[in-house]
Amino acid sequence: MESESYEATLLTWTPVIASKSGFPRDEKGNPFLPGDLIREAIVSAAIYYYIKKDREIESRVKNYLLKKGLDPEEVIDRVKSIISEKYPILKDLIIPEKIRIPKEKIHRIRAEVFNLKRWEEEETLQVESFKGTLEIPIASPHMEKIKAAGHSFCEGLARMEMDLLEDHPLVERFYKPLLNDIKKWEIPLRIGMWTLTRYKGHLLFFWKIKEVREALIRELKIDIRPESILYLPREECTTGWCELKINQ
Repeated sequence: MESESYEATLLTWTPVIASKSGFPRDEKGNPFLPGDLIREAIVSAAIYYYIKKDREIESRVKNYLLKKGLDPEEVIDRVKSIISEKYPILKDLIIPEKIRIPKEKIHRIRAEVFNLKRWEEEETLQVESFKGTLEIPIASPHMEKIKAAGHSFCEGLARMEMDLLEDHPLVERFYKPLLNDIKKWEIPLRIGMWTLTRYKGHLLFFWKIKEVREALIRELKIDIRPESILYLPREECTTGWCELKINQ
């Protein structure tokens, strides 16, 4: 299937943080959003969507994750390969390597690493953030599938964070309005550094399946659930909630 090219707008509804060290710069010192961060967000969404949608894929991924001797460095590539063999949603996806950000849109802000289990701050960071819109050329023959995957994953992720926060004030103030808004977004994506947990949300589907969670804790010493999120106290929000809109 041939890729179709689009002009798209990325709307960052909450600030995006690229990394602890900030946004990369080009040879002229101009900051940019790496295209790989958008690709990674689409990969997370696609993995979640197809494991949830297809019982055969769910079974294959589950069997793989329950194997002993997992190599932590190859887990996501292997899961992605299992899905891509049947659903080539990531094939022929073209995103620019560097998406330039106006310098004046980069701001240093205070971010808290907030533990979702203990409801407490683990660490405070001073980091670069971006909030605004960016125009992005993108090409894919599977844009409708990316849209469906984005909705499935981001809504699932928001619900998971709400569940872990239980009756924390952030649920009423931020997450419930966010979840209503996400339903109206064209292509929701969670972009950039929003947790310090390894694998981010790549294996989110299995967070309620006890045997898989316990196996990964035993084999890889990681919990599928993001144990912490980046919270911005001044903005009263968590990071990286974005919408990709295809320009008509």
